Amino acid sequence: MIKNEQDTNVETPRILEGVKFLDLTWFGAGPIAMRTIAGMGADVVRVETEKRPDGLRTAPPRPVNATGYNLSGYYNNFNTDKKSITIDLTTERGHELGMDLVQWADVMMTNLTPRGIRQVGMDWETIQKVNPGIIALYQPMQGMTGPHSEFGGFGAVLGTICGINGLAGFEGNPPVGVGTNYTDYVVNPMHAVTALLAALYHKRRTGEGQMIDMSQLESSVAALAGPAFALANGGEPYIREGNRVRYAAPHGAYRVRDNGERGDRWLVIACLENQQWRDFAKVAGHVGWADEERFATLADRKANENALDALVEDWARQQDGEGALATLQAAGVPSGLVLNATEVLADQQMVARKYFRYIEHPEAGLRAHDGSGFKLSKTPAEPQRPSPLLGEHTYEVATDILELMPEEISNLVVEQVLF
Repeated sequence: MIKNEQDTNVETPRILEGVKFLDLTWFGAGPIAMRTIAGMGADVVRVETEKRPDGLRTAPPRPVNATGYNLSGYYNNFNTDKKSITIDLTTERGHELGMDLVQWADVMMTNLTPRGIRQVGMDWETIQKVNPGIIALYQPMQGMTGPHSEFGGFGAVLGTICGINGLAGFEGNPPVGVGTNYTDYVVNPMHAVTALLAALYHKRRTGEGQMIDMSQLESSVAALAGPAFALANGGEPYIREGNRVRYAAPHGAYRVRDNGERGDRWLVIACLENQQWRDFAKVAGHVGWADEERFATLADRKANENALDALVEDWARQQDGEGALATLQAAGVPSGLVLNATEVLADQQMVARKYFRYIEHPEAGLRAHDGSGFKLSKTPAEPQRPSPLLGEHTYEVATDILELMPEEISNLVVEQVLF
């Protein structure tokens, strides 16, 4: 339950309250999906181990000279509202406890490779025998079947094999890596959430669980349908043109005057229609540009794009970024400033809509966290609790869910089954 912002005395139920999720994910795509689920009110128990902690716990950003597994801003942002129990699932007793959690859960998710899944004994055949009604989402990089199903890799690898790196940069130059932003943070987590909610809906109607085989590769390729279908349907190869696109001109990022605070600043302009181009020329104080034959139509502007960009660049260098943006927006010209992370945190639109959630973490302190990315008027879905310390809820889960006695818990800690 969370407090209703309009009436602090009213508590609003979240849509997945009472639904039990077993989180066997690590690094990016899996934990982000589970964070969204946890934000909807589900009871998410995250299984970790001190023998091989989630690498995200050691990833930057971290405070200077920070040590320990609880201070990564990356990890803490993507694991809010979860509980952490540390179990070595590779031991005989640890596997038994894992099966007890499977029996408890309505849903399980993992993004381990098929080999890793076999190592911890969480394959579909095994868990379905223990809990026939469970929903299990398997999210390895290239799916559970096929000749490459055993290949390992992370977001940067996925960006290469799904083709996204082949779309960035300029023709004739080496491909440009785009990090893990599309694959790890956006496409795969949201496809996973969609699949989980669909399977839950089916279960509520029929009582049936099911296995979800989700290839991160296929999920990522789905976001690149434009270039793929342009080639398949029209035989039209994709040409890498940097910030340029075939359906707009001018279209790019143009350097504006340094405001003395952050160095280089860039203004993005995208004129998709002739009227927008004419309005831009008027705002720029060069109405005559729109009357020049070489810039009269989109086809003309594309044919003379180097000359067009040179004019826009010369104009932009004389402009204050905020002032130019306000004038262009008022004239209906699509435009925006390229913001850095500090500016995004302070952006008046983001602040007004209360996107960032500031949550106090017991070791990291008060930190900004991503919001849900959407707002539900009846069943809010925002992060409420900080990410768990490694093994923070081991005793709680061991007693309340696994129903172990304190003496047995102590013995399992000594045996390094629990940590």
